[in-house]
Amino acid sequence: MPKKILMTIGAHADDIEFSAGGTCLKYHKAGYDIDYIMSTNNMSGQLHIVEKDNSITRKECIPEKMMPIRKRECDKAASMLGAVPIHLDHPQRHYAGTDGTKITEGYGIPSPCGIPMERPPIMTAHEDASSVRRLAEIILERGPEAVLTHSPVTESPEHYATALLVAKACRQAMANEYEGLLLFWNEQTQSTFLRNTFCSWDSFIDISEFSQKKYDLIRCHITMVPFPERMDYLDFSPWCGCAVAEPFNIAMFENKLKATGDFSEEIIRNYKKTFMEARCASAF
Repeated sequence: MPKKILMTIGAHADDIEFSAGGTCLKYHKAGYDIDYIMSTNNMSGQLHIVEKDNSITRKECIPEKMMPIRKRECDKAASMLGAVPIHLDHPQRHYAGTDGTKITEGYGIPSPCGIPMERPPIMTAHEDASSVRRLAEIILERGPEAVLTHSPVTESPEHYATALLVAKACRQAMANEYEGLLLFWNEQTQSTFLRNTFCSWDSFIDISEFSQKKYDLIRCHITMVPFPERMDYLDFSPWCGCAVAEPFNIAMFENKLKATGDFSEEIIRNYKKTFMEARCASAF
């Protein structure tokens, strides 16, 4: 019997948990292996410090301290899914300098002290043949039933750069007989200035039984998201006919959409189930 595998690829620590955490929990419990892949080196970010009154103070953190913290939190979250993280380690497009100021040069950045910069920056990784090939080889080696990643429609440059890298790697893998699905998770399930200007989706996974445990999964990233319950979401669940859902766009599949396991069966069963209702409702 072939192994049941879902491959999730996020740009930053906590991206997988926010947009596909319930799906990962549900299908890990159903016997799937979860591949947990980070596209960036996670060297950029702020420490979120919880004060006595439960307010949060944000403090800039230099790369050589930030990166190991975020990777340890990835280890903790991935372990809840029975996984060990794979870090592609593409440098982020900015980071905090020793004086707390943000250092950025758009697509390219100077090398921060103590951080190896052996890969192309995430913003240009999709244009680098070796980076695309490296990820395509991971996909071919693992043979997941589906690859889940960011949508190219998002406010975050590192999210859409990751989507481009994954899409190109999947296309290359498909040219070499990979037959799984590529799904973009819906970025508007996270707080964003785009809000509901782009809320179309093709299908969804019912995570009603896993919504509370999803909070525990997100909370593994305690230095970034100490109180996930406070986060603002656009909730598509009423249009999905279930208590809590995670929506996806079906980006690629070879030949015709076909079920090869429980996950793809649910995706196909829910395929465009309430697509028009959601689009109409989002207009008002």
